[in-house]
Amino acid sequence: MKSSENHPHPGRAADAILFAVKAGVLRMRRAVRDANDPAARRRPVGICMAGDVLAEVATPLYGDSDPNERGLQLGKVQNLRVGARLIDGTRLDAGQIFSFWAQVGPPARARGFVEGRELRQGCIIPTVAGGLCQLSNSLYRAARTAGCEIVERHGHTAPIADSPFPPGEDATVFWNYVDLRFRARETMTVRVRLSADALIVRLEKA
Repeated sequence: MKSSENHPHPGRAADAILFAVKAGVLRMRRAVRDANDPAARRRPVGICMAGDVLAEVATPLYGDSDPNERGLQLGKVQNLRVGARLIDGTRLDAGQIFSFWAQVGPPARARGFVEGRELRQGCIIPTVAGGLCQLSNSLYRAARTAGCEIVERHGHTAPIADSPFPPGEDATVFWNYVDLRFRARETMTVRVRLSADALIVRLEKA
């Protein structure tokens, strides 16, 4: 008898196929809807002088998760580096909307993303660009602290054990139809950087 370890459970395989089909349909719908939506435009990114801090959120890069997930933790950090480069320096005029996916773009391997941790239906699974939710969570908290209007936000399907963001204070993202969007109350710059052990998100007056 062949070991079942080498063969995916039929139910799980069917669930994965169904999820992929649903995600494809939702991505297409979102792309059509965003095609003529000014809020879905990428905002300019540039070098800027430091301004007064409106909000700052710092969260640890490494948690106390299962040692077997160490590779996914490292992948998450790489994905956060890529995401930080794409968002850092984003300028928002008063009234403009920040869209996470408009700034980050497609989370593909060709753009530097690797496998990281993703929470799907209560389970941690490896997926390309996994871990970007730490960035969206931090942006959401910073936006709320700065008094921005939250235009779109989605919570995770289940709590994450080592997350500093409890249910209700998190903001998950999934390309491209699960987005985080907020409207700037005043002209501001979004700053994102990684230190040796933390992700730091800051909203500054521009």
